[in-house]
Amino acid sequence: MQLSIIGCPDKKRFRPYVKRAALFYASQLMSKKVLDHLYVQIKFNDEIDVCGYAEIREYNLAGKPRGFEIEVNSSIGAAEILKTIAHEMTHVKQYVYCETNDTLTKWKDKRVDSDTIDYWVQPWEIEAHGYELGLFQMFAIKEKLWEVFEGVRNPENLLKEAKPLGWKI
Repeated sequence: MQLSIIGCPDKKRFRPYVKRAALFYASQLMSKKVLDHLYVQIKFNDEIDVCGYAEIREYNLAGKPRGFEIEVNSSIGAAEILKTIAHEMTHVKQYVYCETNDTLTKWKDKRVDSDTIDYWVQPWEIEAHGYELGLFQMFAIKEKLWEVFEGVRNPENLLKEAKPLGWKI
């Protein structure tokens, strides 16, 4: 996969994690054959009003999407940026394998009216939110991110003692 990263906050220390995360997520989501013909540009922008989004930028001669832009809000913090990239790379996978289209009117060959479905139950979002957490956790374990970023928990350190919830029923 060809990868371009533009406007990354803390270019010297954080950009290598962004690059490794994007490549790792892509390798988990897509075949090597597809990755050999894929171009992804990740742009950081603190003025967008969402965590991120992905869109198709180029199609190959067969009409399949192969060039993508992911835009990420640079003000959401390191762990959230890496989770957002996992989420958006899932959307790239969905476009690459034609599970959805650029107008979000189909999901796995079924017609969908995304204007009438709440964001949280759109099938492509359900999948992207699920992969976001799983991919990020796998990457965090691989990179031992709890040694690098605040707020990333080491999954090997179990909770010592369960505390009561304290709810009133």
